[in-house]
Amino acid sequence: MTQHRDIPLNLITGFLGVGKTTAIRHLLAQRPEGEHWAVLVNEFGEIGVDGGLLADTGVALEEIPGGCLCCVSAQMFTVGLNRLIRSQKPDRILIEPTGLGHPAQIIRTLTEPPYAGVLDLRATVTLMDARHLASPRHREHPTWQDQIALADVLLANKADLYGEDDREALHAFVAAMPSPRPLVVETTQGRIERDWLDRPRLERGDALFPEARAFLEATTESADPGHDHAHAHAHGHDHDHPAPATDEWVTIDTRGDGYIGRSWLMPEGQIVDHATLAGLVDGFTGDRLKGLVETDQGWQRINRVAGHGGLEAMDPPDPLLRPRIEAILPESDTTALDALAKAFEAAHTPNT
Repeated sequence: MTQHRDIPLNLITGFLGVGKTTAIRHLLAQRPEGEHWAVLVNEFGEIGVDGGLLADTGVALEEIPGGCLCCVSAQMFTVGLNRLIRSQKPDRILIEPTGLGHPAQIIRTLTEPPYAGVLDLRATVTLMDARHLASPRHREHPTWQDQIALADVLLANKADLYGEDDREALHAFVAAMPSPRPLVVETTQGRIERDWLDRPRLERGDALFPEARAFLEATTESADPGHDHAHAHAHGHDHDHPAPATDEWVTIDTRGDGYIGRSWLMPEGQIVDHATLAGLVDGFTGDRLKGLVETDQGWQRINRVAGHGGLEAMDPPDPLLRPRIEAILPESDTTALDALAKAFEAAHTPNT
C-alpha cells in the first residue's frame, strides 16, 4: 500500500443509540476548508442505514453492514478501508463501528502492519448515555464497558435528559475510573469539538479493562478468519444475500451479544402512510429503530432510541437508494419484532 503520509484516523464509538452518527455530522460540519475527509460506517444490521444518514455531508463513505468489524466483517473492513485510502486519498478518516462492536481488535488492526506508517490513529471518542449507568443490561455488558475503557475522549451525550441522579452516577463513575482518565465532557445533540480528535491516545498498559485483554488473546489464538472467537461477541446471520428483487420486501436478521437486528429493504418506489408510520415508530419500545422511508408526506428519517425520537423530514436521498428500516431489540423480543414486521409491511400506500 503506497502512501507518503500518515493519515489521521479516529474511532467514534459507543453503544446502541448514543448518537454516534449525529456526532460525526457535527465533526464533518467543522472540517477545515479544502480538507477531504472519509467515513467508514459499520452497522449491526445487514442493510446499511447510517450511510444514508450521512449521504448529504459531501464526504466519501464506505459502508460495512452485517456484524462487528472485529469478527465476521473483519475482511470487509480491511477491503473497505484500503479502498478509501487508495481511491479517496483522504486528509482524515472517521470510523464508526456498530454500537455492539468491540473496539479493541479494531485498534490493534489499525496500529499494526500494513497500516502502521500509513494511518495515524488518534483519539478514540466514545459516546455514552449516563442514564445507562442505572441499567444493569448496559452497565454489565462487556462491550459497553470496553468502549468506555478504551476512550481517550468520553462524551456523556444527551445531557439535557439527565436527572440529578444520573449526573451523580456519572461523576462517581468517572471518579472511579483508573488512571489515566479520558477527557470527559457532558454534551447534547452529539456536539463535539474538532480539536478533541487530535488529543493524544492514552497509554493504559495494565489498566486496560480485562475483557479487552481476554478478547485480544482469544482472537490471537485463532489464525482462521472463519473462526468463531471464544468470546461473547459471536454473530449469526439468517440470510444468504442473494441479489434482492427491487419490487419485494427483503428481510434479514442478525444476532449477537444478546440482541437481534432486523433489517428491511423496501421495494423501490414504496410509499408508506405517514400517520401509520409515525404511530408505529412512536410505539416502538426496543433499543434502536432507524431508517430512511418515503411517505405520502415526503421522505422521513426514522431515529428512535429507547422510547425517544421519531420521524424527521429529510431531502430525497440518492435515487438509487431504496427505502430501508432497521430495528434492534433484545433477542427475547422476537415476538414483538415479528408483529412490528407485519405492521410495517401493511403500512404502505398503493404505488401509483
